Amino acid sequence: MFTGNCLCGDIAFEIGGKMDIVGHCHCSMCRKYHGSAFATVGTIAREDFRWVRGADRVRAYRSSAKRCRHFCPRCGSVVPTIGAGQPFALVPVGNVAEDPENRPHLHFFTGSKAPWHNIVDDLPQHPAYAPDFGTDLVAEDRRPREPRTPGPIGGSCLCGAVVFEFDGPPLRMYNCHCSRCRLAVSAAYQTVLRAHLSGFRWLAGREKVAGYRMPETRFECAFCTVCGSRTPWERGEQVCVPAGCLDSDPGQEPSDNIFTASRAAWTVVDERLQTWPEAAAWSRSSHLPRTAS
Repeated sequence: MFTGNCLCGDIAFEIGGKMDIVGHCHCSMCRKYHGSAFATVGTIAREDFRWVRGADRVRAYRSSAKRCRHFCPRCGSVVPTIGAGQPFALVPVGNVAEDPENRPHLHFFTGSKAPWHNIVDDLPQHPAYAPDFGTDLVAEDRRPREPRTPGPIGGSCLCGAVVFEFDGPPLRMYNCHCSRCRLAVSAAYQTVLRAHLSGFRWLAGREKVAGYRMPETRFECAFCTVCGSRTPWERGEQVCVPAGCLDSDPGQEPSDNIFTASRAAWTVVDERLQTWPEAAAWSRSSHLPRTAS
């Protein structure tokens, strides 16, 4: 038995068997939706999946004519999807509490891979849709929108309601493997850019952005209330930007992995980056607040 939940805990589920297929999706739509470099998804037989609580709270966004994506309306975490007539549940592995045991065994839509992300394992790579998932999972991909203005680094949510830009270059770019980030983006880890708040501008949809802070912590995140995509949030005089929602290349790659002591058992860490099992020393070295994100 495996269990899972969203970041705030309003929505929870149980899995009564092993996941069948687990893969990393690099499509531009998953990247925007999760706000991360890629989404890791697993399939589970429909009869082995059960909602524990919050099924009535799940919000849906139709990302294409044949597919809906589901999220928690309070914290924005992506939650499992069971399409009409679909024989399996599609589960974001980042929200599973235990080691799912079945390891990822492929990458798909690598033709749309983020320019700032490097694949470091030796798993098979499919430039487009992976046939391993069969025909019941609808394939979809959409190239990132062109930046609204030349020069600044631009980004937007999946539905396009929220649009922003900021003046580069970023102050820092890093991968956070803490369990909170994993739940927030429903993925292996969260890649975050830091930029000066003074150079950040909302171009559209600021009123559609909702923030969530975990009780009794400093952990924060934000998302579009229309589609559930991760969006930037403010931290003091800086802004934190989930790299997956970028529409343009920030011109750099992550330099650090932090909180690797908390990384998911199924995650392969890019050993070429500077690695910090915890984040206190990293925060001191980078003059950033002592926090996961």
